[in-house]
Order: sequence, then C-alpha cells, then structure tokens
Amino acid sequence: MDYSAIRGFNYQPSYGSSGLDLWQRFDAAVVDKELGLGKKYFPRMNAVRLWLSSDAFNRKPREFADNFDEALDIAGKYGLVVMPVLFNRWHDNTLEYGGVFIDHFMPEHYRVRRERMFVPYLEAVVGGHAEDARVFAWDLCNEPFSYDVSREDTQQIMRAEYAWLEDMYRTCKQLGAKAPLTVGIHPGHGIPGIGQIEPIADILSIHPYWFPGSEKQAYMRMLDDYAAFAGRVGKPLLSTETCWGSLDDQERVEIIRFELGEQRKRGIGWLAYALHHSLVPDLHRPEFGPVGHPGYLAFIEADDTLRPGHEAYNEY
Repeated sequence: MDYSAIRGFNYQPSYGSSGLDLWQRFDAAVVDKELGLGKKYFPRMNAVRLWLSSDAFNRKPREFADNFDEALDIAGKYGLVVMPVLFNRWHDNTLEYGGVFIDHFMPEHYRVRRERMFVPYLEAVVGGHAEDARVFAWDLCNEPFSYDVSREDTQQIMRAEYAWLEDMYRTCKQLGAKAPLTVGIHPGHGIPGIGQIEPIADILSIHPYWFPGSEKQAYMRMLDDYAAFAGRVGKPLLSTETCWGSLDDQERVEIIRFELGEQRKRGIGWLAYALHHSLVPDLHRPEFGPVGHPGYLAFIEADDTLRPGHEAYNEY
C-alpha cells in the first residue's frame, strides 16, 4: 500500500461526547450522512481513522460487533478504507473521552486489572476482521506514554504500559491480523517516542501538530527526523493526526496549509483531525460545551456546512 497517498480524516460522530457514548448510541444514519459529506467536500478523501470503545463492547459485545461491521460497510460505500483505533490513552482535563487508564495495566492495581481482560474484545474486533480488506491498518493505541509524575514513577509506569502494548500486539498477531498494526504517538514524543514503539509497529504513526507561535523551522526539522528514522528502519510513515485547532477560522486554515504542505513535501500521507463537528473534546465550538487548549479542530460544522476556508485541504 502507498501510505503517502492517504488523504483522510479521523472521524468522531457528531451525536456523542465520549467513546462509550458514541458506540452505545451508535447511529448508522448519522455516520452515513457525515462520511458522505466528507466525500462531498473532500473528493480525494480515501481513508478514515475510526475510534472504537472497549467499554462499549464490554456492555453489549454482540451489538458492538454488529455496529462496527456496519460502520465498515458505510465507509466502504464511500470508497474509504479504515484504520480502527482499538484503545485510547489520551485523556483530557477539559472533557474526558474515555479509554484505558494506568490502573488497567499496572500489576499492583488488581481491582481494575484482570488477566486477559481485553482479549474477548480483540477476538471479536480484530479476530473477526483479521482478513477484512476494508481495514488498511489497526491502530493499537492512541497516544500512550503521557504522564505528569516523577521520573522514577514514569519509568515504572512506562515499563508496565509497554508490556501491556506488547501483549496486545502479540495477541492481535496471534488472532491472524493481516493488516499492519501501529501505535499513534503524541507530538511531544519525537524520535525517542517513535523509537520506543517501533518494535510493536509495522508502520510508524506520528501526530505532527504545529502550535501557532512556535518555530516553523523546528516543525520542519521534526518531520525530517521522523522521515529519516522511518528510512533507517525501513518502515512506512503515516501522519494519523494532524492540523492543530483554533476557534479562529482563518488561523486554522493557515495551520492546515502549513502542516499539510510540509508533510506533502516529504511524502507523508495523513489522517487529519477531524472530519466533523462532535460533542467529544476539541471538536465543537463553545456553544456546544467547554473548549480546551487545542480549540476547535473540526472541518465540517454542526449544521453540516463546510467550515469557512477549509476547502484548503483539497489543495494538498
């Protein structure tokens, strides 16, 4: 697969405020409409990064599996291949999306952690779609290894988290997953982070956000370093989140043009964050709820119109 040709988006349906909420109230009609709008406004859109929820699976396993299959069908209807996000480790202090917490993989936290606790979920989702051509890659986990604790505690947690990720990677391979697996690292990780996850990533996933006010040259060097590392280890490189947000439409357009322009120069494909307004963190304007530091990252508004100036995406 030519990963440099990926032109897609992350997708969080508009009706929910967390991963659990989105999948417990799965609405195929909304998903169909919003992915269809994506294809209308961005005709070269060819892929979507779809966030899942193991919490929703645990509550209604069969229903979740059926809804996931229907979501894949809808994506296929619009000519989109899918990167499902199996687990999430990004947590937000403005609104919480949900996902995996430290308690789930630290050995001493037995009240939450159970042996093989995620295996039924992986069996149904990955094992059930091990050879599914609609899945072009599996994102094992979104943005692990993000802590605000002492260095000593960080090393202990990091070892436990890597061991958990390694076990999940091995489990997916044992289940026969044909599509490559990856781990989406957050922008603060840089080369140490991508080196850390490289043994459990068949393709390398980065989240190269440029923050307004920071040096553009530093951003360019970061992309060069990522590309050089990928070349050294002989693995494809894909941007699975990009296009930092802003409440100001024109500032957001300038961010999009800079980030995508620099990634295209280096032959890096992307899945921008994110396609449509949603009640989840960072994908709505203030009238829909609290807005955090990233601002507003949606490309399509709550009323289904294209956000002003965001047709700029099609230039790249």
